[in-house]
Amino acid sequence: MLRVKGIYDGQKVVLTEPISLPPNTAVEVLIAEPENEREQLYHQQLVKLGLLKERPAVTYEATPYTPLQVSGGPLSRTIIEDRS
Repeated sequence: MLRVKGIYDGQKVVLTEPISLPPNTAVEVLIAEPENEREQLYHQQLVKLGLLKERPAVTYEATPYTPLQVSGGPLSRTIIEDRS
């Protein structure tokens, strides 16, 4: 079996390496899973094997950002002066 990498351009797979094949050669394309999905599948397998416990779903709630007003000069300058 020969392994060749390529990129899907929206219509066809374009090989990223030169390869010489006769016309009408049958090929098989395997789609690489995104890193996050692969990690989830790996974790699920470890849970099935009893090596890990199920991790709780993590949800993040966006909180509105309100900058704090400080008196004096820039905070970065204050920190540098305090370290000196």
